Amino acid sequence: MYVFAWLIFILPLISFPLALFIGRYRRNLAGIIASTMIGLSLLFSVLTYFEVQKSGIIYESFHWFSNINFGIYVDNLTLIMLLMVSFVSLMIQLFSIYYMKDDPNRHVYFAETSLFTAGMLGLVESSNLVFFFLFWELVGLCSYLLIGFWFFKPNAASAAKKAFIVTRVGDLLFLIGMAVLYTSLSGSSLLSPGQSPLSIPTIINLISTNSAGFVHAIGSTNLGIITLLFLGGVAGKSSQFPLHVWIPDAMEGPATVSALIHAATMVTAGIYLVARVFPLYEVAPSYSLITVAVLGAFTALFAGILGIVMNDIKRILAYSTISQLGYMLAAIGLSGIIGSIGVSLGMYHLIVHAMFKALLFMSAGAIMIALMDLRNVKEMGGLWRKMPVTVSLMFIGAITLAALPPTAAFFSKDAIIAGAWEYFSLSNGSVVYLLPWIFLTIGAFLTAIYTFRMFFLVVLGKPRSHLAEHAHDAPLIALIPLFFLAALSLILGVFQGGFYNFLYPVYKAIDPSSVLIYSAPGIIQYIPLILALFGILITYIIYGTERWKHMDVSKRWFYKAAKEKFYLDYLFTRLIAERTIIPISGSIADVEHSYNRGVEKFGTDSLGFGSFLRKMQTGLVENYFLVIVLGMTLVFIFLIIGGAL
Repeated sequence: MYVFAWLIFILPLISFPLALFIGRYRRNLAGIIASTMIGLSLLFSVLTYFEVQKSGIIYESFHWFSNINFGIYVDNLTLIMLLMVSFVSLMIQLFSIYYMKDDPNRHVYFAETSLFTAGMLGLVESSNLVFFFLFWELVGLCSYLLIGFWFFKPNAASAAKKAFIVTRVGDLLFLIGMAVLYTSLSGSSLLSPGQSPLSIPTIINLISTNSAGFVHAIGSTNLGIITLLFLGGVAGKSSQFPLHVWIPDAMEGPATVSALIHAATMVTAGIYLVARVFPLYEVAPSYSLITVAVLGAFTALFAGILGIVMNDIKRILAYSTISQLGYMLAAIGLSGIIGSIGVSLGMYHLIVHAMFKALLFMSAGAIMIALMDLRNVKEMGGLWRKMPVTVSLMFIGAITLAALPPTAAFFSKDAIIAGAWEYFSLSNGSVVYLLPWIFLTIGAFLTAIYTFRMFFLVVLGKPRSHLAEHAHDAPLIALIPLFFLAALSLILGVFQGGFYNFLYPVYKAIDPSSVLIYSAPGIIQYIPLILALFGILITYIIYGTERWKHMDVSKRWFYKAAKEKFYLDYLFTRLIAERTIIPISGSIADVEHSYNRGVEKFGTDSLGFGSFLRKMQTGLVENYFLVIVLGMTLVFIFLIIGGAL
């Protein structure tokens, strides 16, 4: 039994009740317990890494019921997620000890974040889609609890409910996709006795060894439906258009919760799902991966536009997350033409993004503590003098988000955009195949603008509020986790080629082509960097010199539309929910109520009739004889009237 591999998610699970109950009496111990358990998870992830490299894939399961087993499946794809989730979660927990030190319910916070991490680690290791889905739901529950952690704030409670409801839409689509997969494959001759149609290793093995038979058993149409339904689940969890609307409101929780959701857990779960079941997409009709590529690229562009008009520092970072997730999803979609290297491109950017996004959110958290929870960047300014260490760390996060050299994102994001050009070059020339490159390239320009708009407003000029004038850095010991994240944001680019080679064995059986790192031809490969630098220059001219104070764009129609998030919230709440779903639900409720009243009336009438009959049971023979005589008399009268006698 691979004890270390099992303990990776079990230890944070144990940390949940320990931090909750021990922390109730010794609140300062809660953070230590949570950090220790997640630190051990990181240690066991490292030990499991060496075990897999030595002995090969770990697959261990136990019979649950019917033909569904509960188990773990650890290959190279699993390993990189385990290492990332446990490491970033540990950094966030350590910073949280400082960030949450004055919160009276911090023991609840550390318990819930431990459960959150356990859910993500369990999801990553699951060998069966049933348990994958159960951990998927656990992650969703924890996000609800943590977004609404400050439940006494109306906005936080509302945001938690919104996140829970919107992601449930995606979860339902994912669940239906699993049901279609199960019914399509169940009973197939491809399955050996005891094999589950929802076993991840079984699906991978069947496609690797007999892809034609697998497609024939399920049906090409069903495969298309399954993969698109799974994509619906991804859109909900990983905030892709149009189910992205929950994530900006989710900023009502602590900044460290935002870091955990955006970097290590929750939103990365959807991207991991597509990478994990990528063999299904590989054999599905081509429109599945085309949809993945175009949806991801469009989301990257769309979220970039919204990020530019936000003034809340956390919401700017939230839209940057949506945009970067779009890059990851688009990269996986490119695999339809450029091969499984597209999955590696997406996963590499996922790991890089986890580092710099956790860094940015925790930097923002340190600034918010210094400014008494102020979040409007237009009320900050001048912080480079007041908080030089925090600002320096945020600068590293900003240049990484903007994908400037020599940061890791320069290698990961530019490789995706180059892959998008190759995607078009190898296609039939249709404009559909060019859309990902167009959207992602413009997205690089927008990313630089909203990132440095935020940065310049926060750090340059003079303090624009009393709070900004009296800001100061957090204690250096509290910022140590940020230094680790900043270092990795800078140096992970060195491991680009090694990362692709590390993931190659995962998809080798379905795509044996060699690993290639694409670069677009000529000037094309430099366009994203040129646009990013141009965007930073424009942003500096406007926001670095405070010209923005003399500009009024609030009345321009496009700005107003973007400020209103292009009215998607109005569409979902007013038109779809209030004017469609609620009236239909009301009508169904009325029908159900009428039916229930009918059933109740029938029961009441039956009870009354029974009471009447019961009164006739007197136990006296003469009464029974009288009833018999009366009955016979009535029968005799009816017969005479009817002419029978």
